[in-house]
Amino acid sequence: MGLMQMDLLRRQVKGAVRQAIQRETAPIRRELSLTRQASRMAGLGEDLISQGTEQAVRWWSGREESLWEDGLEPLAQPEEPVVCADGYVRRTPVQPYRTPVGYRRRRRCRGLQAIALVLILAAVAVAIVRSGLLRF
Repeated sequence: MGLMQMDLLRRQVKGAVRQAIQRETAPIRRELSLTRQASRMAGLGEDLISQGTEQAVRWWSGREESLWEDGLEPLAQPEEPVVCADGYVRRTPVQPYRTPVGYRRRRRCRGLQAIALVLILAAVAVAIVRSGLLRF
């Protein structure tokens, strides 16, 4: 059985309608495409990361020079590898010990506060014993 003329015309009309619908809905499908949205979001993420990196670089370059008490540059790399006493050649940078500004002063203040508290408690205990409230 061959195709009848009406079947051929029906198929052509259906194809033409499908193509017209696809032409009209193409912009909408492009906007609502999940892969397009994912790629847009990935681009936004990359922009945020690059902006954060730029902010970090601006902050680091504009920081105070007295950031560390020892005055060492945190990102400075040694020019030559360090040779240890046993002959081991260290190629990675040695992490220097750094103390923030005011760290030692705060530690001294805390120590003095603890000593003052102990002295006050001892004086109160001596006063209680001498007043006769506690008898030993």
